[in-house]
Amino acid sequence: MANILIMGPTAISALVVSRGFGGATRRTADPKEVGTDSGGGSAVNIDIDLGSSQSINTVFLGSILGATGTGTWTITGGTGAYTTTTLKASGALRANDAAGQSPAVSHGFWTGTAATVRYLRLSLNQPTGTPLQAGNVMVGSAFQPTWNKEWGSGRQVIDTGSATRLPGGGFATVEGARAGSYRWTLGDLTDAEVDTLYALQMDRGETRPVLVVEDPAATTGLRNRIHYGRFTGLRAYERRNPKQTRWDFSMEEWI
Repeated sequence: MANILIMGPTAISALVVSRGFGGATRRTADPKEVGTDSGGGSAVNIDIDLGSSQSINTVFLGSILGATGTGTWTITGGTGAYTTTTLKASGALRANDAAGQSPAVSHGFWTGTAATVRYLRLSLNQPTGTPLQAGNVMVGSAFQPTWNKEWGSGRQVIDTGSATRLPGGGFATVEGARAGSYRWTLGDLTDAEVDTLYALQMDRGETRPVLVVEDPAATTGLRNRIHYGRFTGLRAYERRNPKQTRWDFSMEEWI
């Protein structure tokens, strides 16, 4: 198990796709603005220019549809070119599903040793036959606390539909979408960690997208532990004594 990961993205200066995918639309926040690969059976490259050299340790390719179990991706980058250093060797594009689960929508997610880059290349290779679709791209330096989230945290499901009880005992229902929400508590934070989280909240607020991964280890169920959405109900941290600071967070997924 790895400690919870929280990331607000680094701004992308330019994004170019070698074919299809709607080009710059991968930079939009809405994961439903999905682009489709116009080919297949060979690599398609998503080239990202951050505008200046930045230290990054996490890449997220959200809302992937059609990614088969044999689809792969590679991440390379550098300060002067797209292929100077391999950040992520070729491996499965889909995040590990939960046991018995193979949802239509998945994510590509990588986190690892920090590297200083300006240029990044996500090279996706999908077998011929199933068009690959992808939503948004996020790149940045993710925060992980020294101590993992406290016990008591958890997920719940939000239903945007409505149900009204009828006099006859039934329900009048309006179907909506189902989305996940997540709440967690971080404890024993250092002053530096408090400052980092405060800066993250100031940047993201409750309207800008944020990425939260409950446990970023590439193990069974990773797909369910990845949450792309927005902070909700931002709270003040609590300081118990000079060495103990506790902070509650919550978020809702964007689907």
